[in-house]
Amino acid sequence: MSKHITIQGACIHNLKNIDVAIPKNKLVVASGVSGSGKSSLVFDIIFEEGRKQYLQSLGVLSDLDEENKFDSISGLCPTVAVQQNIIRQSNPRSTVGSRSNILNMLAVFYAAEGQMHCSICGKPVNENLICEDCGMIAERLQTSYFSYNDANGMCIKCSGRGSYFEIDFDKLIPDEQTTLQQLVAGLNMTSGYANLMKRHYQKYMQIPFYELPDEIKEEVIYGHHVNSNSNKRSFCLMRHFEMQIYKYGEDFSGVYHKSNCADCQGYRVSEEARSVTLHGKHIGELGLMSISELHSFLQSLSAQQSLSNFAKKILDEILAKTQNLIHSRLGHLSLYREMPTLSGGEIQRLFLNNHLDTKMDSLIYILDEPTVGLHPSEKDQLLRSINALKEMGNSVIIVEHDKQLIDMAEHIIDIGPGAGAEGGEIVYQGDLSGLYACNDSLTGQYLSGKTAMPIRKKKTIEEIEAARKLSIHHAKTNNLQDVSVSLPLGMLVGIAGVSGSGKSSLISDTLMPLLKGHFQDQWLEEANEDLPEDNEEQESGASQAIAEKLEGMAHLTGFAEVSQAPIGRNSNSNPATYIGIWDKIRKLFASLPEAKTLDLTTGHFSFNSKGACTECGGSGREKIWLGGSMFIKRTCPACHGKRYNEEALQIQYKGKTIVDVLEMSVSEVLEIFVDQKAIINTLQVMDRIGMGYIKLGQATPTLSGGEAQRIKLAKEIGRLRKGNILYVLDEPTSGLSLYDTAKLIELLDELVQQGNSVLVIEHDCTVLNCCDWLIELGPGGGSAGGNIIAEGTPQMLVETPISVTGPYLENLSMLDERILKVQEGE
Repeated sequence: MSKHITIQGACIHNLKNIDVAIPKNKLVVASGVSGSGKSSLVFDIIFEEGRKQYLQSLGVLSDLDEENKFDSISGLCPTVAVQQNIIRQSNPRSTVGSRSNILNMLAVFYAAEGQMHCSICGKPVNENLICEDCGMIAERLQTSYFSYNDANGMCIKCSGRGSYFEIDFDKLIPDEQTTLQQLVAGLNMTSGYANLMKRHYQKYMQIPFYELPDEIKEEVIYGHHVNSNSNKRSFCLMRHFEMQIYKYGEDFSGVYHKSNCADCQGYRVSEEARSVTLHGKHIGELGLMSISELHSFLQSLSAQQSLSNFAKKILDEILAKTQNLIHSRLGHLSLYREMPTLSGGEIQRLFLNNHLDTKMDSLIYILDEPTVGLHPSEKDQLLRSINALKEMGNSVIIVEHDKQLIDMAEHIIDIGPGAGAEGGEIVYQGDLSGLYACNDSLTGQYLSGKTAMPIRKKKTIEEIEAARKLSIHHAKTNNLQDVSVSLPLGMLVGIAGVSGSGKSSLISDTLMPLLKGHFQDQWLEEANEDLPEDNEEQESGASQAIAEKLEGMAHLTGFAEVSQAPIGRNSNSNPATYIGIWDKIRKLFASLPEAKTLDLTTGHFSFNSKGACTECGGSGREKIWLGGSMFIKRTCPACHGKRYNEEALQIQYKGKTIVDVLEMSVSEVLEIFVDQKAIINTLQVMDRIGMGYIKLGQATPTLSGGEAQRIKLAKEIGRLRKGNILYVLDEPTSGLSLYDTAKLIELLDELVQQGNSVLVIEHDCTVLNCCDWLIELGPGGGSAGGNIIAEGTPQMLVETPISVTGPYLENLSMLDERILKVQEGE
């Protein structure tokens, strides 16, 4: 049996015919700057080839003929990838409890041991299922009656979702004489959507909305089902609002908001399921508990002597799962937490736990930055879990930037030296000490301290005290414990704390909805600009903000939220479409003399329209059925993945076809369109923040959360807005090497120097140490958090005993002082 995975001539994407031998049954880390080629080697070759060889060994895909990615590969085993963009979920019915299988196990437990109650008088029935008060005989419920995903168990009113969206018509249409036409015009709909509404309801447009016939009013609000599909609605107000929240995932300034289901009170399950209890709790109540609270509750049940052996076995299995989730720092989540609302790191840790539970060996596990979203104090248990995966007899390969994980690696492969065309080579292979000594490795130079991170000249305490403030009063959103806090403006402010401590509750779920309500006109305009081209619908997982008031908004001229929410879920969406330059590029191609001679319009340069390959419809891939609901995709044999027909490929701009442009990196596009200012403005910002390696036509679902966020940041900066803009970023260093983090810090500092305010939710102590002011929530996660435990300068947190973050800032603060003295010539 081979002791290495041996690859020769790896040449996919930017890899430059590299040869590499990766030791098996070891913990291996692939490092390098963002875009250096790590994922190309680890995911696009090792994972894809490992999966393909396994399927072919089963007699599936025996005739699969893919493009050449390498000359040869050997030593592969069945391969499992736990990658952020592979496992990211979009189905709101998928929850932590369903993905971990804990809800199914609880359903079995309730079906076997639950205390049933009489449906007439509500009293508990005896062990023979007879109500001793009224004589009613109950029937033991089946497992399906405890599942919100089953017709037997779901609440009928909300279809098992626990909530639904409603429109507040008093806020939407306060004037009873507002006509349907005025309503449509006032909602800032996209022109296409508004025209569809006007065409369909033409004879009603001049009638006041409240005077419309009831059936028309109902259709305007809720639409009608199309193609006999209950999930597809015609154009209507509800669909318009759903499209608006697709990107932002927040309530629509109180007009369109999420409400708990009045029937089930958010518990998702039917009245029958809610009538069965264990220790006074029904299964819906357990679903809303944090996993830590659930673990404690189930431990109290395990002490009962009345449980059957079967029930004890199930309970022990559930407790083992909840204990592992708590160890992986997921105890703050509830079983009903929807998968689309989790961070990339939380999703990975959940899936990692599932794989640990299987106890399989002789596999290759590939992980994608599993430490993302973790506070430094929370990494130890995750690292132990990863090591346990290896000790079970597996090979573990991790794409990672985190110093703590790189230090733990038994073998390091550093790819670079730069990103895109400047990367794709093996810079170093070996142990940690060798990496630190490698002068050609940017990773080694930063980790060893030979290259220092940028040092900001921070605001003085006097400047901070004199600064204008944005103040939140008495916030009680989610786990926040009546929090009041002031954010100094005109500087870089960091929000710190362990996972689940309340950081997102304070900023994303409280501050942002209040800002959107205040700057409603600006937000509506930008929300319409940023609607995804695929018009996919996405439900919000956010709660309504609960706070007494927000003061200080008069000091701001606007805001820009830069979250890690996906910028498009359709493979036809790409960075060019998102930042708004794709139409400009297509118009440029259509304006060329050769295109005019052939009567080619902008549609001929779109793979969604006239330019599409007739065989694959412009996807560049064909779908192969594996049986059941399983499919795999391979390159289209007609267009070879180019997505276009031959007619579109006849036209060239500066020697490049439209396909060539899509395959170019941002840095390369800047060179070819150097004289097209309308095209390169936002691209220049992307290049400056270390995203020059991103391809213009890269499908947005393949972007990491961090990459999507930085593209949003580039787009916001590209708007060239004036005044004091509040930029709010959620873990902007996600997926960044120290080299790229240095670039980001410099850009954030520029925003502050230009008179803006920057607010970052962050775990990376390198960034937190660069902040002028820090606010730390905690001390723990979930019900153990929700309080402000420390605020002040980084040095003040170091000196605050209760601060969990302070100890990790101490060494960085001392290093900063030494570097500043050197820079000032002392």
